[in-house]
Amino acid sequence: MTGLGGFTHLAYYHGQIVARRLRGIDARADHTAVPRVTFTDPEVASVGLSEAAARAQGIDVIVARADPAETARGYIHDFHGGALKLVGDRARGVLIGATWVSPRAGEGLGELVLAIKQGIPLDVLADVIRPFPAFNRVLGESLGELAAKLRRD
Repeated sequence: MTGLGGFTHLAYYHGQIVARRLRGIDARADHTAVPRVTFTDPEVASVGLSEAAARAQGIDVIVARADPAETARGYIHDFHGGALKLVGDRARGVLIGATWVSPRAGEGLGELVLAIKQGIPLDVLADVIRPFPAFNRVLGESLGELAAKLRRD
């Protein structure tokens, strides 16, 4: 047991690490950005640190919030009651956590998992072109808001 949660995708990942090591490949698990998804309606997805956990670690956080229902896709699906919260590290200028509640949130989380794992700068994330009217369009404005908070300081 890793104590990281009982996720099938995490067990599969660990199995891949073991298989590589058995073949003599130097492979180590990287738990920097483990996605967590509850497949309810709407889906609840998160990765990285919550705002509270980041603050408890002494990180100077910046936060952006959005309502996925206010996007074109939210309107198309008559979706209500969702949320997006992004947590950034002000000193490093990177995303360190996200929580997303909406239809397909688990599928949209991949971009944020990669961003946290690779430490992609917020200004780069804000500059990504996202397809219209996909649910992940909600990320653009929110990531732009985090990047703007960095520039104001």
